Amino acid sequence: MKKFVNILLILTFVFVLVGCGGGSKGEVVDFSDTFGKKTKLVIWLDDDDNNYMEALAEAFNAKYPNIVVEFMHQATVDARERLKTYGQSDNGADIFQFPHDHMAQAILEDLVYPLPSTLKATLEESILPIALDIATVAYNPDTKEFGSGTEQLYAVPISIESVGLYYNIDLLNNIHGEGNWAPPTTMEELIAEAQFYMDPDNQGKPGGRYKIADDDGSGNPVYSSNFYFATGSHWGDAYFNQFIFSAFGWRPFGENGDDDSAVGFTSPNLTAALTYLRDVIKPITTGTGNHNSIAGQNLFEEGKLPYVISGPWAISTFRKAGVNFGIALLPTINDNPTRTFAGAQMLAIYKHSRNKEAAIKFMEFLGTPEAAEILYREEGDLPALKAEYFSQIEGLADDELARAITRQLETSIPMPTIPAVTYYWGPAETMVVNIWNSSKDIAEEQIAAENSYRARMGFAND
Repeated sequence: MKKFVNILLILTFVFVLVGCGGGSKGEVVDFSDTFGKKTKLVIWLDDDDNNYMEALAEAFNAKYPNIVVEFMHQATVDARERLKTYGQSDNGADIFQFPHDHMAQAILEDLVYPLPSTLKATLEESILPIALDIATVAYNPDTKEFGSGTEQLYAVPISIESVGLYYNIDLLNNIHGEGNWAPPTTMEELIAEAQFYMDPDNQGKPGGRYKIADDDGSGNPVYSSNFYFATGSHWGDAYFNQFIFSAFGWRPFGENGDDDSAVGFTSPNLTAALTYLRDVIKPITTGTGNHNSIAGQNLFEEGKLPYVISGPWAISTFRKAGVNFGIALLPTINDNPTRTFAGAQMLAIYKHSRNKEAAIKFMEFLGTPEAAEILYREEGDLPALKAEYFSQIEGLADDELARAITRQLETSIPMPTIPAVTYYWGPAETMVVNIWNSSKDIAEEQIAAENSYRARMGFAND
């Protein structure tokens, strides 16, 4: 009897629908919004004001109304640790953001889901090759070894970055005269300019320190800052120093940056680069001082420094400070090109997500010019897009600063993503700081850095 009643109700419902159609074709009734099953995606993004998150969700939901996006602010450097506490439960994020040098560790910790090859093929149409290279890793999950197994894409890079040579246009006009200068293309030019500028005998001369006030309170004129060139970090920072190391033919972890048994601290090429840092760069940056930093980022922001090495993360800061600046390619050294590290911010799918199909759709959306336009508009970050797509993003094609960073990236090398890179930065910094600040022997510091790295990796020292 119950079965008969159910059938009768269904037939009645069908007749009502047909009867409401009114014409020979009938009416198409769409119940997808009412009865369609919606999937919720939880995404962790590092977005303090939520503007980027909200705009991204709105655009994505316009394409996929049955996927509900729930964003949570989460600092990129903390996402891994938080996910580890959730284990294989579905309480964590479906998608999370991290800087690319966290990727290998996240893979080792079984947090990252390798993306399908079809998605990589789609992304290759729009994403810069070097950005995809950074997010592509050969990893064997059985042996937990990098460098073996099939190469797979593990994340989608959304922004890409490299350091470049930032210059203060107004300061350089004051120093050299408007129209009488151009950003140097060689370090030899930059060094000569810095030496002339810093020489007290050249105060008041074109190219020297210029007068900014007639009286310092004691009857003496006040001249511009005695600093000409600096780094936005400090001279012990191996990320910033890579452009110098590269000019002497050195990079860590071998030719491809993926050999953890060959960090290379004792290389004679690195010896030459460190000698150059100590004998050529130090005198024109921190002089006889015994510290490896003059807070160059702050000085440039305050309008007191003509040249600083920095990255795209500083662009909005300098703009807000009212600095009139440009970005040039980092100069050659001894006629050798300089190659910076390329880095990226990226998003990955949590390996234990139960919504991988929906997550893959979101990852595909991240690689579109539409998503890149939102990133550029809301965050001011340089999207990891090929230059031919810049015209599809309002303002980007005419953004000389963004194009300058893109030109620098054309010769950059991917920052290593192997887990061992975690143990590279510390010994590298200590090595340079000891040489720079304390005049320690270069060869001895190289050996000490090599031994420190090997100890951290659990390798036996030679």
